[in-house]
Amino acid sequence: MTAPTRSQVLAEAEYLIRRSGYSAFSYAHLTDKIGITKASIHYHFPTKQRLAEEVVEVAMARFATALAGIEAEQGDAPARLQRYGELFLDGFEEQLRPLCCALSAELAALPDSIHARTRAYFELHLAWLTRIVEAGVAAGQLCWADGAGALATLILSTLEGGSLVARAMQSRALALAGFAQVLALAAPPAGGDT
Repeated sequence: MTAPTRSQVLAEAEYLIRRSGYSAFSYAHLTDKIGITKASIHYHFPTKQRLAEEVVEVAMARFATALAGIEAEQGDAPARLQRYGELFLDGFEEQLRPLCCALSAELAALPDSIHARTRAYFELHLAWLTRIVEAGVAAGQLCWADGAGALATLILSTLEGGSLVARAMQSRALALAGFAQVLALAAPPAGGDT
């Protein structure tokens, strides 16, 4: 399998997981979409589990790059958090859930190795958010009495839930509505006292 074809398989598998879930897709779906044989897929990804593991690994690497880009492009913590929140709109028009959300919705049906990768994906989110919130609090750009970790968890939970509600209601605006309220609550009080 050439590199572009391998990338196509991974991209299509991610699409199918985000759209329908891990349990709902098969190699037959991939062969129909990409036009290669099941044997070609099995040669590089002997099992669906191995394919899904690599999908998560590739997605996490891409996500880490996106987070680094946000830090490079956005100067302050609120702007960084806003840009992070906008990542949850990716795939909205195609009814795609965030990958970690799609996987966590099926956790009971997933192999242990994918459980571990799903957890690691969420840990990546939370570590980055906690660091950004800590920097924002230190700079007087954010204020949260319960600590950076608590605000990071609230942000992630709000965005994951908001993305599901927005897709169910077919309302893009709902995806970030709760998140906007969280950011407003985390803004320092007027006058700058934190």
